[in-house]
Formats: sequence, C-alpha cells, structure tokens
Amino acid sequence: MIRLIAIDLDGTLFDSKQNISEKSKNAIGKVLESGIQTAIVTGRGKAGAELALRLLGMDMPFISSAGSLICAGINNKVISARSFLIDEELSRIADFSRRNNSGLIADSIDGNWWFGPDDLGENLDPMTAAYAWESRRTFQPEVDFRQPMLKITLVADHEILQRAEIELCNQCPTLQHVYAGMRYIDLTARGVNKGTAVEILANHLGIQPSEIAAIGDQQIDLSMFEYSGLSVAMENAHDAVKKAAHWTAPSNDSDGVAWVLEKILNGES
Repeated sequence: MIRLIAIDLDGTLFDSKQNISEKSKNAIGKVLESGIQTAIVTGRGKAGAELALRLLGMDMPFISSAGSLICAGINNKVISARSFLIDEELSRIADFSRRNNSGLIADSIDGNWWFGPDDLGENLDPMTAAYAWESRRTFQPEVDFRQPMLKITLVADHEILQRAEIELCNQCPTLQHVYAGMRYIDLTARGVNKGTAVEILANHLGIQPSEIAAIGDQQIDLSMFEYSGLSVAMENAHDAVKKAAHWTAPSNDSDGVAWVLEKILNGES
C-alpha cells in the first residue's frame, strides 16, 4: 500500500510551460483526501518549491535544493538541512565558471546568489531566471559563497557541463554532482540527493520504502527511484530514467501525474 508519493516538478508536475493542470491539482487533492501523504521533491530552491505549492493551492512537505533542504510545508519547520562549506572547492567552482563564461546559482541557508555573464537569463528557463533575478548578484563568489551552501547549480551549454564533469567535479571530492537538465548540473554535499532526502522524510513520517511511490523524469530523480517501492517515469523522461522505472506514465503535457495518482487510488500499485 502506498502511503507517500514523492513528485518531481520540472518535466513532471509542471507541463512544458511550467504550469500545473487542473487535472493534476484535482488528482493531488483526491490523494490527500484519501490519507496518502504527498511531497514535492525538486532540484529547485525553497522558493521554487513554495511557488509550486501556491500554484496548487495546497500545503504539504517539500524537499528542495536537490535534496539538501526538507521542510514540513510553507513557513513550517525545517526537518533537515544538509549544507557544505569548503573554501578550496568553492574557489575551483568559481574559477571554472569564469574561464568558461558560465553561470552559478547558489542556494544558501541565509540567502541566494547568482554569478555569471549579464545575459545569463537568456540561457535559463523562465522560472529559474525569475528566481535568479530576485536573488543577489555577486562578482566575488569566492567571498559571498563562503557560507553554508545547500546547493550550487552550474549553468552552461551541455558541452561545457561535460567538460565540468571531467575537470571540475573530479577535483571536488567532498561534493557530488547530478544533471538536473541538459543545461544544469547541481552540486551538493556528498551523500545529499533526492533519494536520501526522501529517506529522511519517510523516517520522519514513519513510512517504509515499500510504501513510497516516486515520480520523475531526469537523472536527478534516479536516487529516489532506487529508494522507493514504486518508481514512475514520465513519457518525456530521459531514456535512463524510463529504463529504471517500474511504470512509464503519459508525458507532463498529457497529465501524466494525474494518470499515476488515479492508478494508485485504484489500488493498482
């Protein structure tokens, strides 16, 4: 029996225009009414997760910053915050970004920052761009990032991100990285990911792995697939994600989340 459903945002609950359909909203409402707990699990920062909850018109636990922050709901207590602060590795990240004219978006305990070229917004999806512009800009990330960080996102063309995997990520042994999209690599503390975050939340709620369903579309979702008893990939998902999933749902533009929730409510899990 499923008691917790972990739902990714981009490419999953969000359609390609970053909206949430009425059908998905209604399905989540029915799930909550049935007594099944639902949680948003996103690579986005706290503001992105809370925006999704406001769009839903609902409050529920959420996991943000690629698994670094777990909250009981909007303006509710922090269940877990796993940050990092390593000067040498921050310097390497900033140096790589400067040399490759790429962007950095940082989620910290005390605030958010962005660093990069003036035209960085042209390379971001609309929601990320809005989030970045509401954050503080820095020209000295080595200084301003010297505080507990939840996540740093490297923004660049895929070719540069592939180079970053070889040149940068291997030089930052206390950090781990994962693709959050074709143009984004998320850097978090070693051991911090969506899967370990879902585990922390599940333990907090007294729920077993076999009682969890996870829905996603990107490689960043694979860790929660591995932990959960039921894993569901969207039709628009990365091939590796679909291969790892138990089910494949319709795409995010075809109410795939609602399809999954209806099957779970019908006892088909």
